[in-house]
Amino acid sequence: MPIFTKKFAPKVAPPRTQRLNIGCPPHQEDLDDFRTIRLNLVDKQLCFVDGVWMSALRGAGGGTSGAGGGPGGGAALTSTTIDDLLRMKRRIKALEQENNLYQVKLDVLLDLLTENQQP
Repeated sequence: MPIFTKKFAPKVAPPRTQRLNIGCPPHQEDLDDFRTIRLNLVDKQLCFVDGVWMSALRGAGGGTSGAGGGPGGGAALTSTTIDDLLRMKRRIKALEQENNLYQVKLDVLLDLLTENQQP
């Protein structure tokens, strides 16, 4: 009786041909519907854009808050102006980061240039 023999050898399973949809075209979904997420509440509609929930109803005036706190304190901030401010702040932050990156690249290039020009 040999000592090193295989006692268990699983059979190779044949490929499943019934589950392959060879004759059917693949299902095409419109992915643009899933890019924007909308949440309908009782009085307002919210939209998820770039990681932030923003109101989707433009000009509705829902969610106002007084800027001055008093009757003559100033114009009320609507949800559209708040959304625009958030967008502008994110854009400013991205531009500042890009500017910092370009400044670092310029400093590195100037250092390389000065090292190369030394006699």
